[in-house]
Amino acid sequence: MTRHWLKLDTGVVKHFDRALGALSDSVNTSPLESLREIASRQGWSGVLSSVGLALRNPAHAHVAGNLDRKRIRLPRIFGNAVIGGLYGWLKAVEARLLEQRLTLRLTDDADRAALIYNGSLYPESVLAHVAQRLDRDCLFIEAGFFPGTLQIDPLGLNAANTVPRDPCFYLDTAEDFAAEGLPDVLHRRPTKTKGADPVPLPQHYVFVAFQVPSDMQITLHSPWIRDMHQFHAEIRAAADRHPDLTFVIKEHPSFPLSVQPDVDPHPRVIFANANVTRDLIEGAQAVITLNSTVGLESLLLDRSVIILADACYDIDGLVLRARDRAGLDAALNQLNHWSPDKRLRKQLLGWLWNRYLVKARYDDLPSDLAEKLDQQLTLRTLQNR
Repeated sequence: MTRHWLKLDTGVVKHFDRALGALSDSVNTSPLESLREIASRQGWSGVLSSVGLALRNPAHAHVAGNLDRKRIRLPRIFGNAVIGGLYGWLKAVEARLLEQRLTLRLTDDADRAALIYNGSLYPESVLAHVAQRLDRDCLFIEAGFFPGTLQIDPLGLNAANTVPRDPCFYLDTAEDFAAEGLPDVLHRRPTKTKGADPVPLPQHYVFVAFQVPSDMQITLHSPWIRDMHQFHAEIRAAADRHPDLTFVIKEHPSFPLSVQPDVDPHPRVIFANANVTRDLIEGAQAVITLNSTVGLESLLLDRSVIILADACYDIDGLVLRARDRAGLDAALNQLNHWSPDKRLRKQLLGWLWNRYLVKARYDDLPSDLAEKLDQQLTLRTLQNR
């Protein structure tokens, strides 16, 4: 069965309209368009009822991620109680109107599935909520773990996706998931410090990959480390407890702020914001990440990985996990005599590359996209965690 898809007019997935053609119904998310559609379906009495509900009961849960993101990225503005409160209230009113509109649309068209970009931020969070409440088929979309790929999953993204976590899925099979090859390119991550020279690196070090603190990987999937200041504090404390180790940090180039001005220097905690990420991985004895794709890239480059948060590659025998200081110490103490299971590593990477990820970009979608979307819905059967 070829499904018809409902999606929003979010810019990053605009190309899906062209690729799907008549199979895609894109919703303009402006509040005015929400009121117009409600009026066309329920008349002015429906509009007054919807506006009254939105004003009495704004959908704050749907926009909480947006407000958190604003506060993290622009703390001086949105950390202000008045500005942050007003912004959050206005967005929550818009979200409740959109929720009512999408409920009408999906209720009237029970066969339509939802195509959702990320789903953690407004307005996509509203489509995710309505589609799941009405038990509609959903696919969540985001950039894939390797260049030229998309992650398209019926359950969620990253730590919430359907990638099997049980090592038996990869090991108790005669199938070679890597037989069709493994990725041969990594993301070309820019440097954070423009124009600066790379810092010289020690002969032995542990590479620490910082992430964007406002990203869903941190806000939703990192229960221990809540921001990069805390991450730095834990690495600094680990350096004090492990005098034989040196840690090299690279902050994420996509986040405009830096922790460096706020922290005291440490002789064995080095910032390398101008260095190339691949070089940092290849030169490291191990890599520490919360749950970044840097962890998968490090596995591809045959490095030991320690993760501190929830990740889809959190698999026994593949990575070391640390959920607190004691866990981090235990992982660091194993580095000299532990390495990932070679077959498990190859099988997981092969399954991701050849079975799970869709070979496409937002602006370069395959001609058989509709069929691929239908195929991705079958991943529900692989929720073997």
